[in-house]
This record gives sequence, C-alpha cells and structure tokens, in this order.
Amino acid sequence: MTRIPGEPLGELMTKLDGTVFSHSGIAVRTDDREDLPATHLASALAKDIPDDGEIDIGGVRWDAFPTFWRHHRDLYCIPMSDPMRGRALGYLARFREQAGEEGAFSFTKLVTVAAALRSVELRARDPELAESIFTAAARVATALAPSARRPSYYCAELVANAYGRTFTRGEMIPPQGTGHGIGDAIDESWWFAWLLRLFDDEIDGIRVDEWRAATELMGILAARDQDFLVQAVTAVTRSVGVLGDDVVGGPSVPEPLVVPPVAPDLPGRDDPIPHGLVTPRMLWAAFGQGTLRKVAPVAQRT
Repeated sequence: MTRIPGEPLGELMTKLDGTVFSHSGIAVRTDDREDLPATHLASALAKDIPDDGEIDIGGVRWDAFPTFWRHHRDLYCIPMSDPMRGRALGYLARFREQAGEEGAFSFTKLVTVAAALRSVELRARDPELAESIFTAAARVATALAPSARRPSYYCAELVANAYGRTFTRGEMIPPQGTGHGIGDAIDESWWFAWLLRLFDDEIDGIRVDEWRAATELMGILAARDQDFLVQAVTAVTRSVGVLGDDVVGGPSVPEPLVVPPVAPDLPGRDDPIPHGLVTPRMLWAAFGQGTLRKVAPVAQRT
C-alpha cells in the first residue's frame, strides 16, 4: 500500500473512505527469488496523462520500490500467509510486462467505486438516492468485472481478485460511518467535458449490458449528484498520471486506522459486493489489522 501526500485521488478517497491510502498492490521480486525480500510493487496503475490530452493507459505493472520513495510516497506492507501469497502470485502470473499482455487500467472503475462510497455518505440525508447510486455502481462493477476478454482493473480491484476474498457491503462503511463529505463542486468545465469523452471512449465497443450499466450510473450522477461527479472524475483523472511526477510535500505517517462501526440499518450489509467496489482501506481492514508496517528505504535500514 502507498500513501501519497497531496495527491488528488487520495484527497477524494480520504473524504469518502476515511483512508490515507490511495494505492495498493502486491509486493514481488522480478527475478523469481521468493526467498529474498520483495523489491517491486505489482499493481494496476496508469502510466501517464500528458498535458496534450493523450492518455497512455498502463495495466498491471511492476514498479521498483525506489520509484515511490523518489517521489515522496510512503510504502506500507501487510504480511500474508504462504497460501494466500501463493494464490496472489499465481494470479499475477497471467500478466506480462509486454504491451497488450499486461491488461489495462480503468479510470471508469475508479469513478464507480467512488460513487459507491458516495452512496454511504448520502445515506443519512437522501437514502433513496444513496440506494440508487449504490445499486447502479454495483451493476457497473459486476458488468465490467475483469475477464480474459477484458482484463481491466484499478489497484484495489486487482489485489482483491488476486487474493480471492469476498467483501460485503457492510465493509464499505468508513471508520467515521458516513464519510466526511466532498464539499462544494469544482468549476472545471474543460476537464469535465474531456473526461466524459474519455469515458465514452473506454466503454465504446463493449457489450450492451455493460454499456447500459455504465450509462445508468453516469445518468443518475449527472442528473442528481452533479457536484460529486465533477469532483470524482477530475480527481481520478489527475491522479492516475501522477507516478513519475514530484508530489508537493514530504512523507508523513498516517494516523491510526480504526475498524468502522456496525450499521444495522444498512440494507443488505452482509451481501457480497463485486471486487470492483473494494478500496485500499477495505484491504487493510480485511488483511492487516495490527500487522501493517512501514517499509523503510534501503538506505534507512539497519
């Protein structure tokens, strides 16, 4: 897991999900020496979004730890059992670093998981809208689930699939129970129009059921929660290209994470959710309570 100070998606997820983590992956080596400490993070990450509007979509990629440390990113690890780690490494074996064999990164899925978290925030003041948004987001996550035909992911979705754990709707509740809120809308009309075109390009050519699910969610958000939609797509798109760019501010230690409260009034709280709605905070809660530890750069190790 990584924590990126000042990173747009991290700020959005902090507000909605109560987390300081904005990226997750699986610690690996690239020389197949599993008897030695890991050296790389295998994760789903977009490579770049240049200023000219061209997007270079990455897939599952293997980034050396110093890549993160050089740009003020903190790394944290959660030790996993040998059977779980073996399963994750087996899942990663289906990908190659060559173009076309590494899968694809999906910005649409990040908007979807943010929308599902937004539904938690809306429960208290507009339960009907909250339920509509969650239902639509779950349909998108199910329709766009990774497959051999469409191996697309965002970071936490890849990890959840690799370890194969089932998550529930109740586990989506952030530590504060409702989320902090996202505040007022951002007036960025150029970005918003460009992002909607990007969304259209990503879903172009998909099956009818996938298209219907995606457009239903976007229709609900555009008609009834425009403030959130503008902030979510802007933050997501600014975030996916941040690797390789310096981040304002230095590393900082995250505040302790806490287990979210039980919400007996949440509809279907024990119902399983698609892996496409999992967040880095949920991965911590499932796998790392009490075991999360910071990974120190090599120069700092004794």
